[in-house]
Amino acid sequence: MMMMKVLIVDDEQHVRESVELSINWSKYDITEIYMAGDGAEALEIVRREAPELIICDMSMPRMDGIAFLEVLREEGWDSKVIVLSGYQEFRYTRATLLANGFDYLLKPFKIDDLDKTISRAVKSIEETKQNESEALRKNHQVHEANTLLSEQKMVTYLQSEVTNHEGVRQLLTEAGFPLDHFYVLLFLPRNGAVVVDHNFMGDEALFQFSVRNIIRDILRPLTHYYVFRLDAFLCLLTVGDVSVAEMEHYRKKLAGSWLNTIRIETLSGFQRKKYSYTDILAGVKEAKTEILKSNILGDQQIIVDLPKIPTFMDKELLVLEALKKQDKEYLEELIRSFVQELRDLGYLSLKELQHYTIEVNLLIMRVSRQLDQELHIEPLSLWISDLVEWEKALTHLFWLMIESEGDNLSSLRSIDAIRHYIESNIGEDISLTSLADRFYFSPQYIAKKFKETYDTTIMNYLTGLRMDKAKSLLSYSDISIVEISRIVGYEDDNYFGKVFRKHVGQSPTQYRKQQDL
Repeated sequence: MMMMKVLIVDDEQHVRESVELSINWSKYDITEIYMAGDGAEALEIVRREAPELIICDMSMPRMDGIAFLEVLREEGWDSKVIVLSGYQEFRYTRATLLANGFDYLLKPFKIDDLDKTISRAVKSIEETKQNESEALRKNHQVHEANTLLSEQKMVTYLQSEVTNHEGVRQLLTEAGFPLDHFYVLLFLPRNGAVVVDHNFMGDEALFQFSVRNIIRDILRPLTHYYVFRLDAFLCLLTVGDVSVAEMEHYRKKLAGSWLNTIRIETLSGFQRKKYSYTDILAGVKEAKTEILKSNILGDQQIIVDLPKIPTFMDKELLVLEALKKQDKEYLEELIRSFVQELRDLGYLSLKELQHYTIEVNLLIMRVSRQLDQELHIEPLSLWISDLVEWEKALTHLFWLMIESEGDNLSSLRSIDAIRHYIESNIGEDISLTSLADRFYFSPQYIAKKFKETYDTTIMNYLTGLRMDKAKSLLSYSDISIVEISRIVGYEDDNYFGKVFRKHVGQSPTQYRKQQDL
């Protein structure tokens, strides 16, 4: 949905008020109306508000319409202009054309004629904006592809057996980034899987785009910065023209903005010294060391009187028996109780959680051998740093071991039940994780079996249902677009608009107008 502004310029107040009151502006998504009595006052408003549409008289004191439109052209404003005049002279028509004019109406004019002219102008503005948006989108795609390629090269150069310093130097030089005297900051997303699943409908690319948008906004005051992903981390190089205290400020501001805007929690490492292009990897390792010391339980106090340090290996026989019985609920309870033991420690560093992750991965290998299973399952990631996410990932991993034994009638019926649940709850917060928790299947299994059964992904199926519902509401109700987005399961109406345009080929506003024709 594209909101627009209009500026009405006329030296006669009753004309300005007549135009304002006679047109139903809301049907054109024009939400702000500005008034000016002459060209000079109008210029001030244009420079401040940048209206998309200008309705302008020609004969005015101080600065007339011709002078006003000439300045508009000289300054490069692309507002559409509808000229109103009582004088049928070519110089006014020429001034209109020079200033990106749209039409020319003689006073006295009929309101119906003005309304039709405004309708054509708005349609032209929307088409122009759509073409500009498409061009920007294509340029953005090319830029993103180049950025991704540059990042992949950087990671390859840094992770070679011998660091390719010349390759690193070339990449930084191409990006216009200094080769020395910069800081290295490292960020580790904690709840990334949940955020991508719930808030970005599984769209990892959109999530990364949002993360980088926030980086760009926060670091705008800095001269240069360079970002790349390295394994599970986001690595940020910033020019060292600022103090350590200022960089600490930026580190906290980035973490706070990510949390408040897209709900992503992070751990971060920053060694408070400057590096050169030959020791980026050393800076990354030192920042990782700081992150590994982080207490992932937050500000909980250490409990010193625990009888023993918990170990998951003690549960091997219980896990084995539950896997044999395919008892998913009992496995879930075993993991939940163990995670609670970890919480009761009061302090748990990421390094210590990695110890438990390694222990769990070893146990999985042991029980899979005892079950004569060929293990085709990705091990638990060492860089999961949130206990809730760790618990879910481990639970789903054990469920996946059960599901890999083959389908049965009950599981196939459950996939059908999942489809019926989605159809009945399109306005709810539905994600692979939430479906896994409700139906006791791993997200991987649900995604795989749904695609095999219905020849589409769950997210595409859900989006199709939501868009069909949205089209129906847009066609047969006067419910606002903001409310429709909520009804069909989108908290962010801007995101709903993007999804709708991608799925339907036009914005919700354009679709609704088309139905009214």
